[in-house]
Amino acid sequence: MNRIVRREEMAGGRMVLNEIEAPKIARTAQPGQFVMLRANELGERVPMTISDANPEIGTITIIFSVVGWSTALFKTLQVGDSYQNVVGPLGRPTEVEAAGTAICVGGGTGVAVLYPIARKLKSRGSRVISIIGARNEELIILRREMETVSDELLVCTDTGTIERNALVTDLLMEVLDRETPDVVVAIGPVPMMKRVS
Repeated sequence: MNRIVRREEMAGGRMVLNEIEAPKIARTAQPGQFVMLRANELGERVPMTISDANPEIGTITIIFSVVGWSTALFKTLQVGDSYQNVVGPLGRPTEVEAAGTAICVGGGTGVAVLYPIARKLKSRGSRVISIIGARNEELIILRREMETVSDELLVCTDTGTIERNALVTDLLMEVLDRETPDVVVAIGPVPMMKRVS
């Protein structure tokens, strides 16, 4: 059993952050990997990307949107409750090489996957410019965390309720007018990633 040690509702309760005790997974998890979670013996196994891992205290963090029966069941779990199964880390890690300047672009829940990549780029000496956005301010996630791993953070919403009324791709074009990055990493909705490409 893997106990939840921290829980936070985000985006008006549509997304939930769980920090879960999983020492073996926390020691070996890499950006881009995931775990299979099962809430209880009646639940189904669901893959969730590892958004953060803390090997010192032995925890991993996942962030999920409540979109169906299984994630609704996950949402009922509180601090002190445990997941029946947490299996991982699974999947091939994202290749993260040191880069002079890296631009990290995240849309909506894609920021949860982007954060560990940006953190690893920063730890390898890269200059990190991050651009994050969502439909509105309530849906912006991990802003504080992205600030800590970024040399520059730009934030936008489709409605202009926070910082800039723009799409992340608009801000990317502005940055590309003044920077020549060594790498651009984009994670978010398919139309956003297509425009970034």
